Amino acid sequence: YLRVANVFEDRIDLSSVMEMDFSGVFEQYRLHPGDILLNEGQSPHLVGRPAMYRGKPSEVAFTNSLLRFRAGENVDPRWALVVFRRHLHARRFMQEVRITTNIAHLSSKRFKSVEFPVPPLDEQQRIVDVIEAQLSEVAALKKALDREKSRSAALREAIMLRAFLGNLVRQDSSDESTIDLLERIRIERPAQAKLRRRRAAKTSTTSTRTAPPLSSDPAGTFVQEELGL
Repeated sequence: YLRVANVFEDRIDLSSVMEMDFSGVFEQYRLHPGDILLNEGQSPHLVGRPAMYRGKPSEVAFTNSLLRFRAGENVDPRWALVVFRRHLHARRFMQEVRITTNIAHLSSKRFKSVEFPVPPLDEQQRIVDVIEAQLSEVAALKKALDREKSRSAALREAIMLRAFLGNLVRQDSSDESTIDLLERIRIERPAQAKLRRRRAAKTSTTSTRTAPPLSSDPAGTFVQEELGL
């Protein structure tokens, strides 16, 4: 049987399919290809997460932690999946949930009250074809971006390694060695810190001096009067 842990957005994870006795009720809970499964209980922003059962594994049922939608003759199951994915991202399902102990529940009664547009069947199929083509492009771009990120990380690591090994640029035997450079920095650092403290103290003293008031000279008085100060 399938449960919440198996149902992700537009994907059913079959890595952990469990079994139990459905004697007497199997036909009631048996899944048919094209059935849409939605999470009945989840965190609020994931409640109603939908996926389509496409026939694998065969002879499988679902538990009451999921809602099942079975399309009628005038609805393409792929269209139903698109509508439910839209509702998920628009947080439409969140408006219908009941929350208990931080888990949101979407009852079948509240699920039935959610709007479901039904354009002509050929229009549904045309829209779904366009959407699926665009989502395929998005998936391909995301895959390419992930690949480039991996290449960028590997390139950065290789550059840093060459830099630390001294192989990034041509070496000059007269250059200061790394050990000598680090030792010079260690020696010079206290003197530089002392100089910064002196400069900071001097700046602080200068900023605390009181400037003469504008009214101390005729020109200053004129400026204050003109500005209404």
